[in-house]
Amino acid sequence: MASSLLTIRSLDAFYGRAHVLHKVSLPVDRGDIVAVLGRNGVGKTTLLKSIMGIEVIRRGEILFRDEDISRLKPHEIAKRGIFYVPDDAGLFPGMSVMDNLRLAAGKKNFSIEPLEDIYPEIKGLLNRRADLLSGGERKIVSILRSLLTGSEVLLLDEPTEGVMPLMVKRIHSMLDTLKRRGMTIILIESGTKLQHIMGIATKISVMSSGRIVYFGEREKAEGELDIIKKHLFV
Repeated sequence: MASSLLTIRSLDAFYGRAHVLHKVSLPVDRGDIVAVLGRNGVGKTTLLKSIMGIEVIRRGEILFRDEDISRLKPHEIAKRGIFYVPDDAGLFPGMSVMDNLRLAAGKKNFSIEPLEDIYPEIKGLLNRRADLLSGGERKIVSILRSLLTGSEVLLLDEPTEGVMPLMVKRIHSMLDTLKRRGMTIILIESGTKLQHIMGIATKISVMSSGRIVYFGEREKAEGELDIIKKHLFV
């Protein structure tokens, strides 16, 4: 049986002496959208930061293409093909969208066509300053920017939080397109987004108090919504 593209095994994570993640295990296959749901403060963002090696002390295994990356630095992990999009989108505010994209591409001249193919509206945003975009537009640009780095795995921290319903639909449509093209995504969202997430996720997991308390393929999750909602308190 082929191994998962990204495998997290018995992961503990600490901020100083604060023990935040407890024995978290998660298999992520190529082309998955793995949704990690839960209330605020349960450790969802810490999970993404742990995968990237940002700010936390880690114990356990994080395997990417069968290589243990748990002792690598964030830039080394990024070079291997994992891209983290924080909840604030991480764009350079005083720069245009185009210049933000150029930085990600690593060159001044590059083709915008692949990004237009995924999100045609990007053309109208290129000359606008990143800090003047709406919250949803910033999230979309940050996701598109990641594609210019050649990354295989996207770690998305609440990409629809505080975003208008129309933009939520656009973001989910874009993520579904990326999934169908083979991109692998770990998606953090609050439990209130469960119904929206079920339409695009391939796997559903729920975190509580730094632990994974539910995990299942979407087909299984669809039949266990009452159990999931109890874990989410929604």
